[in-house]
Amino acid sequence: MGRTAANLRFIQASIGPTISQSATTAQVKSMPALPEESMLVEQVMHDNPETLTPEHRLKDALPVYERHGVNCVPILDTDKKVRGILTIFRLVQAIRQGKSFETPIGEVMDVDLVSIRNDATFGAACSLPIDRMLVLDHEDKLVGVLTKKDLIHKIYNAFCSADYHNRELDAVINCATDGIMIFDQEGVPLYTNDKIRSLLPDCDNLRKPDSPAMMAVADLLKKTMSSRKAGSTLLENCSGKQVVFTITPIFDADQRPFRCVLSAQDMTEITRLQEEAENSRRKLAAFQEASLKGTKIIAHNPAMLRLLDEAARLGGVDSTVLITGETGAGKEVVAMNIHNHSKRRHGPLVQINCGTIPHHLQEAELFGYEKGSFTGANASRAGMLEVAHEGTLMLDEVGEMDMALQVKLLRALQEGVIYRIGGRKPVRLDVRIIAMTNRDLLKMVRENTFREDLYYRLNVIPLSVPPLRQRREDILPLARHFLSCFGKKYSCHCHTNPQEEEILLRYSWPGNVRELANFMERLTIASLSLGNRELVWESFARQEGQPAPPRNATMREQMQHFEKQCIENALRNAPSIRGAARDLSVSHATLLRKMREYDIVVQN
Repeated sequence: MGRTAANLRFIQASIGPTISQSATTAQVKSMPALPEESMLVEQVMHDNPETLTPEHRLKDALPVYERHGVNCVPILDTDKKVRGILTIFRLVQAIRQGKSFETPIGEVMDVDLVSIRNDATFGAACSLPIDRMLVLDHEDKLVGVLTKKDLIHKIYNAFCSADYHNRELDAVINCATDGIMIFDQEGVPLYTNDKIRSLLPDCDNLRKPDSPAMMAVADLLKKTMSSRKAGSTLLENCSGKQVVFTITPIFDADQRPFRCVLSAQDMTEITRLQEEAENSRRKLAAFQEASLKGTKIIAHNPAMLRLLDEAARLGGVDSTVLITGETGAGKEVVAMNIHNHSKRRHGPLVQINCGTIPHHLQEAELFGYEKGSFTGANASRAGMLEVAHEGTLMLDEVGEMDMALQVKLLRALQEGVIYRIGGRKPVRLDVRIIAMTNRDLLKMVRENTFREDLYYRLNVIPLSVPPLRQRREDILPLARHFLSCFGKKYSCHCHTNPQEEEILLRYSWPGNVRELANFMERLTIASLSLGNRELVWESFARQEGQPAPPRNATMREQMQHFEKQCIENALRNAPSIRGAARDLSVSHATLLRKMREYDIVVQN
C-alpha cells in the first residue's frame, strides 16, 4: 500500500503541467505565429523515446516517466509497430477505476493514435488540437514523441531569444551616430533611437507635424511610399544643425511597402571638415602657385638656357624623362621646371631619393603596404607612387634602386597599376615619372647592375645638365643670388668684391651649384659667428677643390662643418692658440672649447 501511495504522489506531481495545458494553449494562440517553414517537427520532438510492449505492467511505465521527464510512453509490439500509447492521465484513470499496477499495459492503453511526419513543419504541429503525437518517418517507424508542452517550451524559448536579440539590437542602434526611425505603412512611428530624438525632438508628431522640419519629413515619407523609392532631403532642425534625412521603403513578400526606415545624419561636423579640406586645398594650390612664381632659375649659359627651354616645352607631354648630371648640378631644378610648366602643376610633386632608403624598405616606400603585411605594419600606408597620383614623381638617384624592385617599377610604368605590399586590390595610377641620376646607367646596363628594359623605359626623353665648371657665366649670378638669400635668412647684408669674384671664377666647383650655395652660406655664417671673412676666403683659395658638406646635412651640421674649417685655418696661420683666438675674434676659452668639440689637435 505504501508503494501505491508513493506511485500516486509521483503521478500527481508529473501530471500537474498537463492539467494546466488548456490555459497555456490559449496563451500560445494569442502570440504571433512563427514562420511555418522556419522549423521542423524533428527539431522539437523527443527523439528515440523509450518504449514498452502491451505485455509490460503498469508499474513498468513509472520509471520511464521519471527517467525521461515525459508524460506518455509509446507501446510497440515485437515487430516494432506502434500499437498504442500510455499517458500518465490514462494510468491514473485506470488506477482510480480499480486496476492494479500489475495490470498489463495492453488492457488500458490508448489505441486512438495521432501521428505526424518528422519532416512536417512546426506550424503544422501547432495547428493540430492534440496534446501529444507520435512522430513517424517515411517508413512508418517511430522516431519520436511530440507534446504540446514541447511546442510551448519551444515557442517560449524562441520568444525569449527574440527578446534578447531585440534588446541587443536596441543597444546597438542606440549607439549609432545616425538617427534611426521606423514607420508602418500608415506613417505611425514604431521605433526611434536616442539620436533621432536629439536631431528631431518632435519626431512623435509626424502625423500632425508642427515644425518645418517635421513637415518636410512627412512630405518625404508620402513621396517615398507613393514612389516606392528611397528619397533624401537636407534640412535645418530647430537647433540650427544641417541634417540629411533619408527614407527607405521595406517591402513584404508581395512587394508591398509595409515599413519605412528613416535615417538622419548630422552634417554639421562633416560640412566643417569639408570646409577645412577645401581650405587646405586652396592653401595648397596657392602655395604651389607661389612656388611656381617663386622658383627663380638663374641661368646665363647658352647650353643651360637651351636645356631649360626644352624642359619647359616638355611640360606639354607626359613622357618619362631621364635627367643625368653630376651631383649638385641642378637636376632637381630642371625636374621642377618640367612639372611647373605641365598640366600636372596643380597636382602633387613628390620626390623620393632611392640612395637614402635601404633596399629592404624601398618597395614599401614606393608601393605602400597594407596593415599587417609585415611586422610593424600597424596601419595601411600609401606609397609614393600612389601619393603622386595625377601629379609628378621625381625618382632621384634611380641608379641605386634594388634590382628586384626595378622589375616591379617597370610593370607599374607599363600597366599603370600597382599593388601595395600585402594587398590584393589593384591601385590605378596616373603619374608622370622624372628619373634623375649622376651615374652612367648605360654602363650599369652593360655590367648587369641595372635592367636594360627599365633603362629604355625611363630614357624616353633624355636630358643632361652641364656641370657648373662648364657654365662660367652662371657662377657670379648664382653666388649673388645665394648671398642675397642667406643675407635675408641671417639678417646680414653680404656681398663680394672683384678679387673674391675672381677666386670664385677660377675654382672648378666639383660640388657644382650645391657647393657654391654651401660656400655662400659658409661665408654668411662666418661673418655672423666668427667675424672673419678673410680667413674663409684664404682657406677657400688655398684648398681649391675641398669637398662641400654632406649632401643631406642639416643647417646645424653645415655650420659646424664651416666653423671647424675656419678654426683649422686660423690655427695653421697663427703662431699660437691665443693668436688664433684673436684672429677669430673669440676668447681663448671659447676656442679651446670649440677645439675639444671638433676634436682638433694642434701639433707642436
